[in-house]
Amino acid sequence: MDDTDAAQTRKARRAHSARQEAETIAALQDPIGRMALRAAYHARRYSVLYVLGVVGLVALLLMPTVGVGSPQGTGPTGAAGAAGAGPSGGAPAPSAGPAGGPAGAATGGAGGGTAAGGPATGASAGPVGAVQVGSGLTRSGVPCRPGVHQLAYSQYAPPCVAKFTGNNGGATYNGVTATTINVALRTCSDAQGANAAAVYAEAEAAGAEPPDKAEAHDKQLIAYLSQVFELYGRHVVTQDYNGQGNCTNESIGTGQSAACADADYAVNTLHAFSDLNPYNGRYESEPFAQCAARYHMYLGFAQLYFPESEYQAEHPYIWAPTPSCTLGGAEEAEFIGKQMAPNPAKWAGTDGGVPLNGLQRKFAVFTPTNPGYQECADTVQKIDEQQYGVSSKRFDRYNYPLDISQWPQDAQAAATQFAADQDTTVVLACDPLIPTFLMRDADNQQYHPEWMLIGVALTDQDNLAQLWDQNEIKGHLFGLSQLGSYAKFQDPNGEAATTLKAAGVPVDQGTILGYYELLPLFVQLQAAGPILTPANIAAGTRSLPRLGGSTAADGTWYYGNTHTAIIDSREIYWDESKTSPDGKQGTYVEIYGGQRFEVGHYPAGAPPFYPS
Repeated sequence: MDDTDAAQTRKARRAHSARQEAETIAALQDPIGRMALRAAYHARRYSVLYVLGVVGLVALLLMPTVGVGSPQGTGPTGAAGAAGAGPSGGAPAPSAGPAGGPAGAATGGAGGGTAAGGPATGASAGPVGAVQVGSGLTRSGVPCRPGVHQLAYSQYAPPCVAKFTGNNGGATYNGVTATTINVALRTCSDAQGANAAAVYAEAEAAGAEPPDKAEAHDKQLIAYLSQVFELYGRHVVTQDYNGQGNCTNESIGTGQSAACADADYAVNTLHAFSDLNPYNGRYESEPFAQCAARYHMYLGFAQLYFPESEYQAEHPYIWAPTPSCTLGGAEEAEFIGKQMAPNPAKWAGTDGGVPLNGLQRKFAVFTPTNPGYQECADTVQKIDEQQYGVSSKRFDRYNYPLDISQWPQDAQAAATQFAADQDTTVVLACDPLIPTFLMRDADNQQYHPEWMLIGVALTDQDNLAQLWDQNEIKGHLFGLSQLGSYAKFQDPNGEAATTLKAAGVPVDQGTILGYYELLPLFVQLQAAGPILTPANIAAGTRSLPRLGGSTAADGTWYYGNTHTAIIDSREIYWDESKTSPDGKQGTYVEIYGGQRFEVGHYPAGAPPFYPS
């Protein structure tokens, strides 16, 4: 082929790709969805420019700054910092507060240490008031008795307690006073960058709110939850601040120096007890979490899906509602070992016209480059090899960075590699947005494998899968789901919606997700008892019963001796022909009647996906 022919071929391919993109965009009924896909395809075409933009931000962060101890940008707004905090700087000292769970536990003065090393001051005199569990009236006036939750209609709120009276210990820890619990709201330095804009567009296409609206609604919800949960005379106040940390860098496991500067600022200048990141889906990254633990700050929603060993190293400061990849990986390994590996591929298509069904399953694991995720991917493979006899030769892997600017080329390279290796089953151990790229590239290469979910990062929810290439996943998408069904999760009369309405917050997909992400924070704050310290949060969390379950919207919560809440999964498959509860085409269908399974209890044999 001469240069002219090659140029014409490339031109024809670009025209074909452009037509496909236009058809896909036009097929979406949701105008926000169309906008998001345009952003995604724009990112594909101009990814080099986005990479240069990220490099520019990194260069800015490496330049000398004035005032190393505090982030650049605007100062904090909102409530004042808690009284009694020590000065900035120096190595943090461990907390020394007495352990006290929800049953009333500790009495006496406050002993929680601050991040700067001095004892908290301002503790009230006299004995701490007792907590009456399962009796009296709650703060919201609900009759409290054994078996009733703090929110009577909730399956996830902790056991109810009578309205607290008396001394709560005053300033028991940095960021805590007799009346307030100070929570910092961090905005990363790249929150208005190209990468963030592309992520926001995709997230909004799936029903999320724009970050500024989400933050405003979060504040409303926090104010309401502060009124109905028992916080022992306190309420949560928030302070916004613009950080030095770059969320793109942090998502791929780098940028810890800037993240630590932000944690230092939050603890020692804002005197925050905890921190949330509204412009990053509320959760804080692994680098920031490690720094928060160093400064002895509690985070209830951080470091998602990392190994349990990391949480243990950061005890008692870092927690998450989502499973650790240690637990989730054990579930994945059992599912593969009992149901997938012993049986040939059944729900695949073809690879370049060659049928994949009937072949021994070969698994292509698609996962981020972060060392913690890599550790868990290795562990899954090891469990399957040692416990179920699945040869390591039946596993391939493609590692990609959690940086949307790099996704177009990574998705194309992964699809090419998986097709060349004749992998029958692609394991989506990934974020929920990159499949938009990966599946389009697989379809373009006439590669139609089985797509296997492990249930992480909302990949098991209808609104995200509706954005994926339906031609590619039709009859091919199935696996594990850590959340409850979409109908329960988005129920307009369900637990989340009931609370949001009471708080005066609009009920939509984004705010419902926000409820389930903020709720664990309040569950732990109540469980800690009146002497609020990270140590008492740990003690109270250990005493919590199982919450939720198979009839609930967010799975079964039980921290036990771990640091993450959800402990089980259900099994689902995608049916593009059925209408979702959101009114759009495509929904996940449960098998086994929606039964949820814990490690050691998954059934053996071929599962009844696509029974027809």
